Amino acid sequence: MARWSLRSKLVTLVALALLPVLGLAAWQAEKEEAAGIARRGVALGAVADLSVARYGGLFEASQRMLSAACADEAVESSTGVDPPAAAVGRCESYLSRLLSSYPDQYSTALVTDEQGVARCATVPNAIGMSFADREVFQKVRPAKEIVVGDTIVSRIAPKPIVPIALPIIRDGAFRGMCAVGITLKALAETAVQVEGAPGVAVAVVDRSGSAIGGDAQSMRRLPVPARLAEILTGSRVAFSDFGQDAAFYEFRVRPVDGSALFVVASAPIPERGLPLSSAWTGFGLVVLSALVVLLVIWFGADRWCVRPLRYIQDFADKVARGENIVLAPPRPWSPEMASVGAGVTAMAEAIASREAKLRANVEQRDHMLREIHHRVKNNLQMISSLLNLQAGEIRSPRIRRFFGDAQNRVLTLSILHRHLYERSSWSLVDFQQFISDLVRQISVGRTPAGRQAPRYHIRAPIMAVGPDTAIPIGLIVTEAVSIALSHDFSRAPTPEIRIETSERGEEVQLVIEDNGAARDDVAQVPEGRGGFALTLIRGLAMQLGGEVTIERKPEGGNRVVVTFPTPAADDPANA
Repeated sequence: MARWSLRSKLVTLVALALLPVLGLAAWQAEKEEAAGIARRGVALGAVADLSVARYGGLFEASQRMLSAACADEAVESSTGVDPPAAAVGRCESYLSRLLSSYPDQYSTALVTDEQGVARCATVPNAIGMSFADREVFQKVRPAKEIVVGDTIVSRIAPKPIVPIALPIIRDGAFRGMCAVGITLKALAETAVQVEGAPGVAVAVVDRSGSAIGGDAQSMRRLPVPARLAEILTGSRVAFSDFGQDAAFYEFRVRPVDGSALFVVASAPIPERGLPLSSAWTGFGLVVLSALVVLLVIWFGADRWCVRPLRYIQDFADKVARGENIVLAPPRPWSPEMASVGAGVTAMAEAIASREAKLRANVEQRDHMLREIHHRVKNNLQMISSLLNLQAGEIRSPRIRRFFGDAQNRVLTLSILHRHLYERSSWSLVDFQQFISDLVRQISVGRTPAGRQAPRYHIRAPIMAVGPDTAIPIGLIVTEAVSIALSHDFSRAPTPEIRIETSERGEEVQLVIEDNGAARDDVAQVPEGRGGFALTLIRGLAMQLGGEVTIERKPEGGNRVVVTFPTPAADDPANA
């Protein structure tokens, strides 16, 4: 976070501080979701159990009614192979009155003999019809109690029914069957009555998975019959699946005791991947609140911290550039930022005052340095003039030449100081200009009358060097040019003295050469250490940290090559 802004760091820290709150809210939402799923399962199970209880009550009431009806003398008397017409009439009248008391629950009732042939029925066309092939007859014949058959399409009723049959036993032997058919409408009304939980629906199905009870909505929620039959065969009591309306539901299955029917309770499940809205609403509000807090901190930090700091930074930059400005924020700042601004203003005023003092000191220092260099130059010129006067009293040419060499050395230092006080930088000298002035001053009055003066070819890179470099180079040039001027250029087609300086990587090469011939009264350049001038050149080259090569050219003249490291400009502060 080293390169992050203050605002980014602040928002990140607040976000990290809010992570535990978000984690706790997410854990609480997940816990509530799990509790909601558990409550939904409990509600489904309770509704299914209640439906089973109600269906059980319906079947139990039907069994009691059937037991009482079958025990009637009129019913028992009609179970013979050829019962009297009067007995059959009394039986039909009795059963019709009984079913008329429950018009929406039972569709038909009948009594058969031991062969399964109907002898008494609430529907006249059922008399004489055989029911021996019916499942309910095959179940009730060996049984000695009431049985509930599967859903069937009745031969004598227009709609499917659920048959309930009771065996008629006389003298310990099976004498016939007394049966009644429960209508699917009664089953549907019972299913509708148990819808107590929100979103929960109940339907009644048989083993084949076909719905036989429940409203239209609860039936559309059921899976396809083949899938439901597979689940019922596996005796699964809880499962989740898609209904016939393509929605996803959770189901609870309960068998109805004493029958081949099953109660299926269903409740919708939210789409996969989406949390329950009731469980995650709180978490969403916490996340929204966290985002609002972060946005408030982001814009608040920008308004009360970032913008004032940016203004202070711009103010400091202008002060650093030397502009005379006043800290005047466009809008009021907080007390803390106002305090920082006051501190920056005080610092700027202190810096301005210190800079003014330093500027005055620098100007005074520059004036003093200029005066010092000027006086040193004047003193050196005075010494040079005194040497010149003294040389006029000397009769020996050799000693006069020595005086001239000494005068040139003093003149070299004088020219250097003149360059220093004429330039704005007291530590740097224009290398090329310095050598040009130096050669011009040295050559004045050195050419005898009647002889052609050599031409100077000076080529040096534009670079600035400090006095520590300029003095040795100037003295080397002075000694080499003085030796060259002592040569005879009368036989040279074009008399010249060439001074070239070139940079070669990290080194500088200074070459001084001429094409004149040595005079008889001047010694040749020796192979060994040589005279004072050559010794001085070698010593000055060593002072520069370089090397020197001095040789006599075959065509005439000397060649002095000085190689030294590229000088670094001196720090003006240390000049």
